[in-house]
Amino acid sequence: MKKFLSLSLTFLMLQSAFCFALAPKNIFAQVQETLTNQLVVEMVKNKLSEEIIVAKIKSSKNSFDTSASSLQELKRNGVTDTVILAMVQKASGMEVSLANQTSSSNLIGTAIPDGTEIKIITTEEISGQKVVEGDPLTLKVSEDVIINGRIVVAKGTIVKGTVSSAKKKGFMGKGGDLSIRIESTETVDGQKLKLRAAKSGKGGDNMGSTVALTVLFGPLGLLRRGKEAKIKEGTILSAFTDETKSIMTN
Repeated sequence: MKKFLSLSLTFLMLQSAFCFALAPKNIFAQVQETLTNQLVVEMVKNKLSEEIIVAKIKSSKNSFDTSASSLQELKRNGVTDTVILAMVQKASGMEVSLANQTSSSNLIGTAIPDGTEIKIITTEEISGQKVVEGDPLTLKVSEDVIINGRIVVAKGTIVKGTVSSAKKKGFMGKGGDLSIRIESTETVDGQKLKLRAAKSGKGGDNMGSTVALTVLFGPLGLLRRGKEAKIKEGTILSAFTDETKSIMTN
């Protein structure tokens, strides 16, 4: 009898130790879980609340597909706009915040194609006499960018740029030189949008040659005549998106 009790006790201790050894691995696996579109759909079908799903998105790693077609598929599967927006924010590296979310039924996924033109306006005069290479520049979007009837980049949004080269006018009638680089702006849902454009000008000599302005991926035309390379305040420039971006729009 004593032998039997001893064997039973030993078996129970080994069983407990085995379960204890397995528990941390299960917990670790849960912590390391990577959320996908399908897992979010499953949470929705299991009738978890928006708050719980968003909290899970906020605290977990993800491998979300936020292309326009995938966002529309999420919508068809009953995923709310609040959850979709949280997924887009998380996938783009933004902080997910309930305060910044909306449950508006008008939200929809929209794709901004690479190469989309954006009109930009200078907010101050840029002179080769006053700026140096590396100086930051602040410009603005001059008109709404609209795709499929929805605004994806709003008029007045800040555009960031940099002076890529600047040379003052010289002696003997030598003109100045000025180049700027257009770098990025923001979409209506707060995502950074990379832009490509470079604008360069050559100051004219005493013979009255024109200042030719060009963009890296297309001509901008003529700006002005003169010795000093300048870009006037209120000058309209063209830039182009340097990536495809999926966003949420009203």
